[in-house]
Amino acid sequence: MKKISNKTLLIAFVVLAIVVAAVFLYDSNKGDRTFKSELFRIDSARVSSITIYPKGKTEGLVLSGTGKNWTVKAGGKTYQADTAAVQQVIGAIVRALPERVAATDPSGWKELEIDDSASMRVVVAEGNETVADFRLGKVSFSQGNQMQGYGGRQNMIVKSHIRVTGDDKVYVVDGFLSFMFSDQPSRYRNKLVTQFDRNLVSRLTFVFPGDSSFILAKTGNQWMIDGKPADSAKMVSYLNPISQSSNMEMADDKLSVPGIFPYQLTIEGDNMSSIRVEGAIDLASGKHYVRSSMNLESIFVSANTSLFGQFFKGKAFFYPSPAKAGK
Repeated sequence: MKKISNKTLLIAFVVLAIVVAAVFLYDSNKGDRTFKSELFRIDSARVSSITIYPKGKTEGLVLSGTGKNWTVKAGGKTYQADTAAVQQVIGAIVRALPERVAATDPSGWKELEIDDSASMRVVVAEGNETVADFRLGKVSFSQGNQMQGYGGRQNMIVKSHIRVTGDDKVYVVDGFLSFMFSDQPSRYRNKLVTQFDRNLVSRLTFVFPGDSSFILAKTGNQWMIDGKPADSAKMVSYLNPISQSSNMEMADDKLSVPGIFPYQLTIEGDNMSSIRVEGAIDLASGKHYVRSSMNLESIFVSANTSLFGQFFKGKAFFYPSPAKAGK
């Protein structure tokens, strides 16, 4: 029985050795299965700066701060950052786990748009310690096998390519990681124009060029204009969008901003601070500018009237329609 047991044990050992060798050989030949389970270790609560270098550049945009206080610095200027946008970026980095290896050496970098000249570089620091240094490459799209949504459309699979400094391999990670980063300050700046509880507002003062200024005042539950009731539905349609307004188009070059903002709106109410919104139109370029007391360092600009038109409406807009007025 002892001899049989030893013989059985030897056979089992040989079989196990063959299996291990086969698995190792398979992984070596395939080249995309033997890789680390994480690209870097980051404590999201300790991240103090994120530097984003544009393609082929050695000077980058810097996000720095902690908690809810972040700034974005670019081109020698520093702006207040949108904390939610910064946290979104940090979360995307933390969740970037490698799924497979797309290239094992520099010969595959160009095709994946991840060589030094074609890729964006990101450096993450916790205090004085660099905890992540990587480059972002090509984003790939493919159709999934599962059907979803009305009509049975196939779901879209999105993958990003990432290369960590000091490692020649290019890893594939899930999602739009490469699209999460931008070298434009407006992507991370405070985009708030106005924010308030519309139910608290009791007075709107419009000051326009020429003799077209007017006041909307609330008496009880009724808005009044020129001593007559304003259209309640129009008041709701006006207050709703401006009570939570933001915009991404900003005029960074203050030299190009008009010196005078002749369109003015003052928003007042009970238990709320007064808000002042100002607007200007550059007739030569057709650009419309808006600035707000709630975000003093940002001036918003657009080639169309979308944002400007939200705030600055003429008196006629608030009048009841002829059908209602005749009732």
